[in-house]
Amino acid sequence: MKRCACYTRKSIFSDKSESTKNQARMCKDYIDCHYSEQITYNVYEDEGKTGANTDRPELHRLIDDIQNDTVDILIVYQLDRLSRDIKDFSNIYAKLEEHHVQFVSIKENIDTSTPIGKAMMYIAVVFAQMERETIADRVYDNMIGLSGSGWWVGGNPPVGYKRKRITTPDGKNHVTIEPIPDQAKYVKLIHKTFQENNFSLTGFQTYLKSKNILTLNGNFFSSSQIYKILTIPYCVQATQKVYDYFAAKGCIMNPQCPRELWDGKHGVMVYGRSTERNHKHELNPPEKWRVCIGQHDAFLDDETWLRTQEKFRKNLFDKKMKYDTPLLKGILRCKCGTLMAVSRKKKNVGISSYYHCVKRMRQGTEYCDMSQINTNLLDNKVLDIFREIEIDNSMINKYASSAKKVDYTMKKKLISKRIHQESEKIHNLAGTLSEYKKSSAAKYIIEEINEHDVILNQLNRDLLDIQIAERTQEKEQGTLAEKIIMISDFMRNVNILTAEEKNALAKKCIKGCTWDGTKLFITF
Repeated sequence: MKRCACYTRKSIFSDKSESTKNQARMCKDYIDCHYSEQITYNVYEDEGKTGANTDRPELHRLIDDIQNDTVDILIVYQLDRLSRDIKDFSNIYAKLEEHHVQFVSIKENIDTSTPIGKAMMYIAVVFAQMERETIADRVYDNMIGLSGSGWWVGGNPPVGYKRKRITTPDGKNHVTIEPIPDQAKYVKLIHKTFQENNFSLTGFQTYLKSKNILTLNGNFFSSSQIYKILTIPYCVQATQKVYDYFAAKGCIMNPQCPRELWDGKHGVMVYGRSTERNHKHELNPPEKWRVCIGQHDAFLDDETWLRTQEKFRKNLFDKKMKYDTPLLKGILRCKCGTLMAVSRKKKNVGISSYYHCVKRMRQGTEYCDMSQINTNLLDNKVLDIFREIEIDNSMINKYASSAKKVDYTMKKKLISKRIHQESEKIHNLAGTLSEYKKSSAAKYIIEEINEHDVILNQLNRDLLDIQIAERTQEKEQGTLAEKIIMISDFMRNVNILTAEEKNALAKKCIKGCTWDGTKLFITF
């Protein structure tokens, strides 16, 4: 019985010829044409995922199944569906070879059982990567070409603006942005309130909620939304002070817009400020920003905008490692599922640190009633567990996410027996059909064969699930052994490790950690 996996991927949703559904259909047709024996068939579908990296959930599930030895054949419609990066492809293919998985790419029709076939496969992947990089270079070159013009090059306009199409005297069509008066007032109010009250970002978020000041979509603000509004550069006057601000950050100042032209009559345009990765915008370092004077009008004066940026700079400086990092920072979760944050209070004898629920702080007790808890109390509970495991390694099983080891031997025997029985029935019915193929009874025999075939496929799926569970259990046991070593090293060096090093090691050891107000639940 061969176990076949079909991997499909599309960068954007599509129902055209190369959609994931059509890729799966072509893989199924290939199986029907080339494999006569019984096949179990699973599809791994990543819709809307780029081939430039391996950050794809179904690809991860496929690799896990390959490493669990539950895949015999991997079929893709085209090589670049698996990856457009030669390094990533090589790593995936190494896993296929390690676990003796046959690899088939339908479109290229490459036979990897021969040296020349493997060479042709890698050449095809190199060309796929080159195509991806060429497209990216074209987009980037186009952006660079426009970076001195001040036009809006695409994407949603920032808060306070809308897109506006412009036809220049030479007949070319461009897009700029223009202020929306009501939204411009809204952005000014956010800046003014933030500065006048000397808020931190989280403090400002709490204030906006308490005053029922909502986003333009009618929701409560998140800290990232507030930060984005307060730092977007497009709304500020392009003055020489603003020029100096971006130049000091190390940005690429466009030579077509020298400092003497920054007279405040237009807004600022910044190209390359963010990059879209896996459908999320991430801020690039300032050294990659290309800054020039925009074609649009500004609605925020330079003094106000620069004061906000300076306040962020000071807040960031003030936050740098003033206090030791608690052991469970970034690990501990509230019973409501929210990651608990750290707050500090001045006491007569110094500073005390507390874990508190962020959801309660931001949304109120109607969403979570968890009280704050002193960091030392919970950190010491974890250290006691670490000591317990250091003394008796078997104690880690008490906190393992799947502590009870399951013996799947009997289940596998029972299912294997039923698979044999169903296969025999299909074989016997096929023999009967050959004798009575011209009889009116033939259609009933075929129906019965199909019924048993459905049962057989489900049994094969059940057996595959058990094999995966068995392999996963073995892998978890191996992971626990590694964590025992880490915990022992942690306790042996606990007196010489810094607070940051302890926190980093705890993150590696602890799989889950939840406080319900009474009891600490921890898993490895």
